[in-house]
Amino acid sequence: AGERSSARETTVRVAAGAVAKQLLHELGIEVAGHVLEIGGTRANLTRDYAVSEIQETSEASPVRCLDEVAAEEMMQKIDDAKKNGDTIGGIVEVVVGGVPAGLGSYVQWDKKLDAKIARAIVSINAFKGAEFGVGFEAARKPGSEVMDEILWSKEDGYTRRTNNLGGFEGGMTNGMPIVVRGVMKPIPTLYKPLQSVDIDSKETFNASVERSDSCAVPAASVVAEAVVAWEVAVAVLEKFDGDRFDTLKKHVEEHRNLTKEF
Repeated sequence: AGERSSARETTVRVAAGAVAKQLLHELGIEVAGHVLEIGGTRANLTRDYAVSEIQETSEASPVRCLDEVAAEEMMQKIDDAKKNGDTIGGIVEVVVGGVPAGLGSYVQWDKKLDAKIARAIVSINAFKGAEFGVGFEAARKPGSEVMDEILWSKEDGYTRRTNNLGGFEGGMTNGMPIVVRGVMKPIPTLYKPLQSVDIDSKETFNASVERSDSCAVPAASVVAEAVVAWEVAVAVLEKFDGDRFDTLKKHVEEHRNLTKEF
């Protein structure tokens, strides 16, 4: 089961995601991922980051974190976990900017784009949950503090005062950046093995020790970026004519202009 469920499976998804990111880039849609939390240490992000800034800063960080102080603490926790023969997990975030409004569907449950992205995130090895925008924090807030007020200007068209819903309303993109987070559990292969049970004898024994990273959250943020990019690219090609790229680009631009005035 260890090999069949190996994260080696994600290699091809990252490769496919790279192609998807290139297609999206040509359409003015940018994807960036970063590490928000490792082992209980969370990045202190006091402002919104542009997608290009997230890309540049996360790539320059050993743990793909935007907060240098938190990054140092994260690296120390990874080192401590390794010394103790333990493992730690964390939270990654993916942001997609320049997304056209109207991707996905508000009618059919299996065509909702946020649902497809949530499935993609949770399908990454060791990921146990996904949330959009303020996510589970929405359960602790009144509606007046969660709903995103709609604004309009001639330059930007329809926008939202906030992005608490993470770029989605009713399963469709609303033109704001997609913001999705995924939580990764600690890798289960420990250097201090946990108790298990022999299938034949039913007697207890200690699980075998395997080579293992103490934390794979930074690498997983790259995977998360790729799988989100793939789902957004698929949604774009489902909505717009994708036989020729010049036609695709034209249709996306026409749609953007239409949704500003609609």
